[in-house]
Amino acid sequence: MIMPPELKSDRRTAVSVRREGDHARTFATTATEPGTDDASGLVLGSVVVDNVIGIDGFTSSWGLEYQPIRLPVTEPSGLEVTTGRSTQGAIPWLRLTTPEGVVIITIHWSGNWRLDTRPDGRGAVTVTAELPARGQEVAGGEALPDVSIAWGPEQRSASAALARHLAANAPSGPPALTEWNHWWPYEDAEITEDVFLANASIAAELGLEVAVLDAGWFGRSDAGSDWYAERGDWDHVNTERFPHGLAWLANQTRRRGIDFGIWIEAEAVGEQATIAARRPELMATADDQSLGYVCLGSPQGREHVLSSVLELIETTTARWIKWDFNLDPGSGCTRSDHGHGPDDGLAQHYLGLYQTLDWIRAAHPETILEACSSGGLRIDPGLAAHVDAFFLSDPDWTEHHLTCLWGAAQLLPARQLLHWPQSEWRGEHRFQKVDYSGTLITRAQFDTKIRAGLLHRLGLSIRLTELRPDLRERLAEHIAGYREHIRPLVETGVIIPLTDQPLREEKGHRQPAFQLTTGDDHLIAGFRLPPTGDWDPIIPYGLAGERTYDVRLLDGSTVNDLGQRTGEQLATEGLSAGDPAETSALWLLSPVQPV
Repeated sequence: MIMPPELKSDRRTAVSVRREGDHARTFATTATEPGTDDASGLVLGSVVVDNVIGIDGFTSSWGLEYQPIRLPVTEPSGLEVTTGRSTQGAIPWLRLTTPEGVVIITIHWSGNWRLDTRPDGRGAVTVTAELPARGQEVAGGEALPDVSIAWGPEQRSASAALARHLAANAPSGPPALTEWNHWWPYEDAEITEDVFLANASIAAELGLEVAVLDAGWFGRSDAGSDWYAERGDWDHVNTERFPHGLAWLANQTRRRGIDFGIWIEAEAVGEQATIAARRPELMATADDQSLGYVCLGSPQGREHVLSSVLELIETTTARWIKWDFNLDPGSGCTRSDHGHGPDDGLAQHYLGLYQTLDWIRAAHPETILEACSSGGLRIDPGLAAHVDAFFLSDPDWTEHHLTCLWGAAQLLPARQLLHWPQSEWRGEHRFQKVDYSGTLITRAQFDTKIRAGLLHRLGLSIRLTELRPDLRERLAEHIAGYREHIRPLVETGVIIPLTDQPLREEKGHRQPAFQLTTGDDHLIAGFRLPPTGDWDPIIPYGLAGERTYDVRLLDGSTVNDLGQRTGEQLATEGLSAGDPAETSALWLLSPVQPV
């Protein structure tokens, strides 16, 4: 059995245990002296793992989040991010495998970070967690990002321990409401108040709970305006698309039986936004050049972003805020009039972001805060302490989604994950195209796409007004089944991958399976991806061998009783889809209560 690892302090940092969990610990780190060790950065702490036989992590970029990478065991290596967004380049997560078990290390930080690995030539590897220096200088006595370490006899137990541990630090938040979002089928080119309300009406009929207006509602009153260029003018509503304004739109949405939500990229300022000229003191700059965002390291920047978001929530009574961030801040702002120094602009921006999100939550605790960043390019335990959910990736075709889900489940609990079942895109994408209105898609294909998005928070981005009638009826069944049977597990559960990771372009494991677990209740999800073979038995994880479980097949909103089996039988025989033609299946396992 692997021993609990310790994070050791560096000569310029102090380390203490902040929180102890079951097979996981979070360590607080503090700078004992100002500055950094050298030009490379500040060491938060290091952990030594003996007898290492494998080191694994993930690289990350747009549409390629959670791409697995194996690091060398016998020579120095590591992962780092220098783009200013925590997962634009790599994921702050590293797994070390030994004959005795597995150790996982992560950094609670949304900016730049580094995880270095250095072998000693005798089987031990030292992993050092660092903050790169530029933009992240610190003062003596200043609190630094936390570091969490989890361990277990094998990967699944260690990853589940980390996800459960981090879940305890996440906001309790409002319920995991279901949503429809307008973006991929309409973008800002086709969205209008009529289109939005027509879809919101159907979303309510289907049983969804929030209709979220994505980008395109703000800026100049021009139907042809571009959302990216207009970002930042949140006090201007595009009345060509929304002539009655946002308050009217939100009220009309609720009159249709569904709550209203809205997107904002609160930190960003586009090239055509007027706010930069109206409020130049807000802008983050470096070398006298605008970085394209409001510096939250400055009091005026925090006040501006806070007031912009609060005004939006209070105008619309928004139940959901989708908070996006579509740029790389690099090393951050170097201005000397923002209340930070020229060398700590990035660090102060992220501390300001965390504070601003907490202020918003305090003012509106029933509003869901969803973090998005060009999809999944700012996902980390630091930000996870301040938001309800993360959007995993912009593309969402089923194979890609399951690739991302496998990776994200190694780090965060189910209630903090959101990714839509395969969306209908307007734009070109090699794999993303799907038409839910035509005759080509079969019910089995539709079921598989929807089921892939049911293991965490549920959202959709499709043309509901054009959805084929039989698929609309089937979608309503899936939503009802999710709300009654799956969402209670999502609220408190973790996702445990039961197989190796599926990969894009028909690579990796082709029959991925996942287990959503809370306590002794479980949802087992199995998928067959092209090229498909016969169903292999899916073996649940961590069941009590002597205990008896009710086994039920969840088919939409229908639950089919498959009888009772012991944990030992399930671990030996596994679960298989009854119909060999199916490409997905969901099973519910719950312990039989003693009489």
